[in-house]
Amino acid sequence: MDSGGPQNTSGYGAGGQGADALANLRAEIDRIDGELVNLVGERLKIAEGIAAAKTGSGLPVRPAREVQLLRRLVAQAEGKVEPDLVVEIWRALISANVRRQGPVDVVVGAGGGADPLRHFDLARRHFGARTRISRVDAPREALTRAAETPNLVAVVPWPNKTGAGMWWHILTESRYHKLFIIAALPMQGPPGSEPEAAVVAANTVLEPAGEDFTIALAFDRHYKTARALQEANLKGAEIARADTRVLVRLDEFMAPEDPRAGLLIRAGLDQFKVVGSFARV
Repeated sequence: MDSGGPQNTSGYGAGGQGADALANLRAEIDRIDGELVNLVGERLKIAEGIAAAKTGSGLPVRPAREVQLLRRLVAQAEGKVEPDLVVEIWRALISANVRRQGPVDVVVGAGGGADPLRHFDLARRHFGARTRISRVDAPREALTRAAETPNLVAVVPWPNKTGAGMWWHILTESRYHKLFIIAALPMQGPPGSEPEAAVVAANTVLEPAGEDFTIALAFDRHYKTARALQEANLKGAEIARADTRVLVRLDEFMAPEDPRAGLLIRAGLDQFKVVGSFARV
């Protein structure tokens, strides 16, 4: 007869065996947690050493290296840890390392949209909970602040043909010439999917991570983009247009000083300029 008391559903049998086994498992978790804390401390100390060894100024962020690191860890964790969890944990660790090397503030300018908090959430997940993140009403305002304020990056909608993503053409204005798209958010995405947001910063060196895309601007008065890319032996496409200004995506990494830019200019893409690159996990 059921006495009405608590039922043993632990699966460890009667008596104290279940409680002992549970206590042992919890002790193992406590041991692993202690080891993890020590390893995180070592990682942060190395970050301080990197900061001390660096010369010059600039943002302490290297998106290409971050992508390479996350790709390697996701591959290493296959079958053991979900890729989303790997990225979430190491984004927090990367953000902590960045803070040890120097301040980075973030301004989000998403404009209108169905979910006004989505871009703020993407910025928070990427840069970490302790990073100072502010919001402004429009992408232009966020980009202006990034152009004028050292150690500040802007998170804005991914550049595209319509809506809030139509901010990209302002990068042709002289006050924004030092800005570059340095990363795409979310950093992890399925093959072929378009990012939701761009990270934009001033005076940043673009680096390849592998499987990169390059974003460029040009003036194309006679609709020669496709032909110019073909003549320069480059894969890519025009992805947006504002009057004679075009936004071009190249399906490889191209540095701003790449001599192939000259080929594109001679082929009809006036004032062709690389304005960013990105790779995803």
